[in-house]
Amino acid sequence: CREPAFTLDRELVTVEANLGAHDDVELAIDNGADGVGLFRIEQLYLARALPPSEDELFEELRALTAPLRGRPVTLRLLDVGGDKPVPFLPLPVEPNPSLGRRGVRLLLEYPQLVRTQLAALFRLAQEQDVRILVPMVTLEEDIREMRVLFDATLATFPGAKRPPFGAMIETPAAALGVATIARHVDFLSVGTNDLAQYTLAAGRDDPTVSRYYDDTHAAVLRLLAIAITDAPGVPIALCGELAGREETMPQLLRLGFRSLSMAPGLIPAAKELIRGVRLGERRAKPVVAHDQGH
Repeated sequence: CREPAFTLDRELVTVEANLGAHDDVELAIDNGADGVGLFRIEQLYLARALPPSEDELFEELRALTAPLRGRPVTLRLLDVGGDKPVPFLPLPVEPNPSLGRRGVRLLLEYPQLVRTQLAALFRLAQEQDVRILVPMVTLEEDIREMRVLFDATLATFPGAKRPPFGAMIETPAAALGVATIARHVDFLSVGTNDLAQYTLAAGRDDPTVSRYYDDTHAAVLRLLAIAITDAPGVPIALCGELAGREETMPQLLRLGFRSLSMAPGLIPAAKELIRGVRLGERRAKPVVAHDQGH
């Protein structure tokens, strides 16, 4: 299962792993991951009274990603706030945490916290195939402001290799406005868990509205089709539970996705399925045929 996954019509599909800082990196490699499509760094921050320094973060990430040498690793900047508090950021209770200061919104309020992360990641990028991902981007201004921080921090490393810079598409506004976001990035990653949650106004962990949460709903798939159509020429990956779901994988491939990131345990079956898929005409219209009666 370590071999690359090609469809029957010889389209290469990259299958990467979603990992947290304390997850088993070796398991992802053993299962045939082509890389890491989403590496979450929150666990390096959650139990600390103070955030790690640049040196601490660099050394920890260097050790964690060492087994992945030679494979691309997409590291997401700290994604906290809302339902993920950290001790060193005393955040007031918000009336609706899911719609409050999360992801990039919170990062932009603490630029020094961002600079420290970027500096550590730039150092890592000199010896590892690193990509840097900004979480929870909703507006073009979000990514434009982060790009300024990215460029300014990189300028403090003269001659350094510049890692690719990307944005997570996790809200309907980001999917609908993806063309404006794409101007400022090298790649995009669609987070389907939050995208479905915000599209259907139903928390994915709330059992009282579980019948409303469906990441295969026609509205979600329509947004995925828009995201991949409106940002031509910008590599776009799919991560979230939907990416690893076998029953919808052929449909996602026919929409045009060629990079999927999922839990390591799902990778062998996903690669096997991909090898049996014939895509035919790219970007057919499965999204229109999807059951509208949810």
